[in-house]
Amino acid sequence: MPELSHMLAASTERSIAIVLLAIVVVGWAIYVFVNIRQAKAEVGSEIELAPNRGNLPDDEELEGRRLEKVQAFGVLMLLIMALVLPVYWMLEGGRRSGAETSFSEAAVIRGEAVATAAECTDCHGADLGGARFAPVVLDIGHQFSDKGSFIINTTWEAPSLDDVFTRFDTDAETLDEVTEVRQILVYGRGVMPAWGLEGGGPYNDQQIDDLVAWLWDNRIDAEDDNNTEARARAKARYEAEFAAQREENPSVTQGAVLFDLHCARCHTPRWPGRGLAQLPNNGGSVEVLPGPDGAGRYGPALNSVSLRRLFPEFEDHVSFITDGAADNVPYGQFARLGNYGMPGFGKVLDEDEIRAIAAYERSLDPQRQAGVGFEELHEPGDDE
Repeated sequence: MPELSHMLAASTERSIAIVLLAIVVVGWAIYVFVNIRQAKAEVGSEIELAPNRGNLPDDEELEGRRLEKVQAFGVLMLLIMALVLPVYWMLEGGRRSGAETSFSEAAVIRGEAVATAAECTDCHGADLGGARFAPVVLDIGHQFSDKGSFIINTTWEAPSLDDVFTRFDTDAETLDEVTEVRQILVYGRGVMPAWGLEGGGPYNDQQIDDLVAWLWDNRIDAEDDNNTEARARAKARYEAEFAAQREENPSVTQGAVLFDLHCARCHTPRWPGRGLAQLPNNGGSVEVLPGPDGAGRYGPALNSVSLRRLFPEFEDHVSFITDGAADNVPYGQFARLGNYGMPGFGKVLDEDEIRAIAAYERSLDPQRQAGVGFEELHEPGDDE
């Protein structure tokens, strides 16, 4: 995080310009001072003070050493001034770049203050690496259960933000090219509330831009086109999760585990809020069970029927998972337009992993997904 003192420090180009300006000013000051010191003192008589009434220097004195000194000094000062403008012009690009850097650093500092006020790290982790225990209040409704409507206090598995630009705005090379992340901040996404005024949130455009700058500054692999750290982290999560699931289900596939890690958040009901939840209305607690894989939640249902209609060709399905949805561009056989498209995973998963996810999604049974509300809640003691 840049320090305030660094932000306020003058750029090298500005320092050079200030030094040149100082030389010019000091030079003229010396010239004026010397001439004042050499001027004749007043003697009180207009006749004696008037230049045309006194004894004037002869040609030898006027055109001698004194004149040469004055001319040399004038030429020197003209030379300095003649050099100032070209040098300043040549350094203008660097000066502007330094000003933009200082402006960006100021935006990052302001963005951190906004993020602190919004308590972003409470949900997304102190290091922005994601958090399993982000608190959230959910109304899971009565349409999925005959036990009535439930307002539950539970925890939500919030996504990581330090690698958000490996999923959204993946082609952005500068802050000016970031659109998807800004849209999500303004209007919200899933259970994340809207933060921008246009979406009903508390922050104006400048504050949203500052938040984007803060996220951009905190992204991992900022200078690594291969996204080494993001890929390594995704691989480590997969290996740990695969080993854990194999202990309970030896037949679990690579695609199923990868789907859980990267897709279930949006495409499986109740998956992010699964686990023990409190019932503030009537007391007690319930266990929130995830619905069938791919049955649909924030994202649409994924199964052997819907995906073959959407992507008749398997390779098109793989490409879509790799690149994600472009804003306002139809994909597959049907048009789904807007700024809330699916992220791309090509920057964190390799081709084999993406193909495994596509194959798993295309194997899901739509009939099983039809029981999306089945066993949504499991109250402790129900089996006793």
